[in-house]
This record gives sequence, structure tokens and C-alpha cells, in this order.
Amino acid sequence: MPPLSNLSSIFGTSWRSHYTLSDSSDTVLTLKNPTALFAVWDEPDGVASTQSPANSSSNTPVVFRVSSQNLIQASHWFKTALTGSWTENSDRSVSAEGWDPEAMDIVLRAVHNRTGTIPRKVTLEMLCKIAVLVDYYGLHDALHFFCAVWIDLLRNPLPTVYGRDLILWICISSIFASTDILNIVKKVAIEHNTGEVRTLGLPISQCVINDVDTRRAAELERHIASLNLVKRNLLNGTAGCSFECRSILLGAIVQYMHNEGVEDFMRLPFKGCSVVETTKKIQEIHSPSRDWHKPTLSRSSSCSFSLSSLIKAAYQDDDDNWGFGGLINGKGKKEGYKGAKKAWTETSLEDVWGI
Repeated sequence: MPPLSNLSSIFGTSWRSHYTLSDSSDTVLTLKNPTALFAVWDEPDGVASTQSPANSSSNTPVVFRVSSQNLIQASHWFKTALTGSWTENSDRSVSAEGWDPEAMDIVLRAVHNRTGTIPRKVTLEMLCKIAVLVDYYGLHDALHFFCAVWIDLLRNPLPTVYGRDLILWICISSIFASTDILNIVKKVAIEHNTGEVRTLGLPISQCVINDVDTRRAAELERHIASLNLVKRNLLNGTAGCSFECRSILLGAIVQYMHNEGVEDFMRLPFKGCSVVETTKKIQEIHSPSRDWHKPTLSRSSSCSFSLSSLIKAAYQDDDDNWGFGGLINGKGKKEGYKGAKKAWTETSLEDVWGI
């Protein structure tokens, strides 16, 4: 029996075939719409998808003859679908739609203990398609060993930019509880995404999505808060060594925030800006020339006349001086930004920072 991946060369553009996965097969699984698009990346930002469009001319159902006993033992979903008032010796039938035929073939081979025909290596795309099937049918135990091997072979290297491959890895690592990989790819998403996470229709846990979006928003708010704290300190005289010093630095930071359009993305979900780019821009902020600086005699040795040093100090001193809880509730409580997550989702930054 040829592997399913060779069907296109044997049958032209048609997927139609009758596959027998068990010598004692008593169930027909019909896969409809086998060429449906998968995890489409259709946005201009990020890394473009390399996925080929579906071929509607080959969208013929694929038929698998399988063992109901194997399916029932491996999956609660199949147990529910296949148990009932069946007539003895009659074929049972179950349908599926939109799955990848090759991924379905691999999964069914694992369920039927045909391990000798399961590939040792798969592509990232195929691994994610298998993961989706595992999640949908609850086949974690049946595929655990194989998926662990495939993940180890594919994990070096993991994506370092936000794009479709990163989303596939988030899906895979969350389904198979690969915590170390999930933490790495989530960090990349937090730092490089320019908006809310797009799931691409994949079964990614909502708590994972919320964690990435919340932590990204928190880091961007922290950057914005550091800018506003510097402004506030310059206005109330706790930064800078003289009126002239404070006036020049205040004008410089206001000009910077205007030029970078800070006001334009100061509402959740901060669309269009990433943590990495925002950090880089703030680190490269231009301070006025020291030629304009005339420090007072008593504080000349301590005034650096540097916006970057003021912003860095404000950013690092998040809990003691400008903790998010204190800024949001206006009471100066040292709650830190973790205690303010609920407020972020309910309050605009204009309300929070008074800008």
C-alpha cells in the first residue's frame, strides 16, 4: 500500500483512495474537503506564509477503512461517535472535514500501531497539522512519543521573529505541553508582535493568547510610563539641576514623543509598535547638546543632562517610583504593574496618565 503522500503522483490531482489501516477494519472514515487551506497568514506584517493555495480540482473525499476498536481505545471523541445501537457486522461510518490527508494518515497509522510506516521526520507545517488533529480528537497518548521526537528534531532553531512559523510553534508547544519551547516562542511574540496575537484559526489556548497580549501591553505601558514619569519629574523639579536644564530636557522629551507618534498608539492593543522597536527607539533617544547646559554650581557634578539616563532610571524603578498600581489609582501604592492588569483592559491610557 503506497503512502498517502504519493497519491497525487498516482492519481493525478485526485485524492480519492480507499485505505485500509487494519486487517479487521469495520469502520469507514471519510475525509471531506481534504485540500482546505491551513493556518493562512494573510496580513502584510510579519513573515510571509509559504503555504500553497488549495487545489479545488483535487478536492475529492479521501476514504480510510479503520478499526473502531483502535479508535475507541485511543480517543474519547471516537468512542462517543462510534458507540451506539450498531447492527452487528455492519460497517460503521464517521466523517471528517478540512483536515490534511497526509496528517490524518500518519495519525491513523499511530492509532493502529503501524509504527513502521510512520515517518521519522516531518516538516513544521505537518507537525502542526498533526498537533491540530491530536488536540481535536484527544490523541495525546497515542502520538506523544512520535511528536516528542519530531519536536526535538525541529526545535533547533526556533523562530526569532514574529510570523507564521512562530504561531505554528505556539500551537504545537501548547498542545503537547512543551513548556520550555512555549516560553521561548511566547517571549518572541511578546517582544516582536505589533498587535494582538493572531491564532490563524489554530486551537491555541485563550490563556496563552491572553498571557502574550497582556505581557506585551504591560511592557509597552511600562515604556510609556517611564517617558511620562520623566516629564512629571522635570515639571515638578525633581529632575534636572536648574530651570534652564529642566526646560531644555522637557522640551526635548515632548518633541521626541510627538515625533515618534507616542500619542497615536497609546490605546490598547498598541497596534503598529513592538516592544523591541520601542525599546530601541527609547535607547537611541537624542539628548540636547551639553553646549546648552548651564548647571547650577551646587548640582553641576550630579547632573548628567541626559534624557536616556533619566528614562533608564525611571524604567528600572518601576515598583518604587512609578509602579503601575500607584499611577493608575493615583494613591502612590507600590503595587507594580502586575496588580494593574485588570485596569489596563478597562482604562484608556489617556485616563491613566492624564495626557
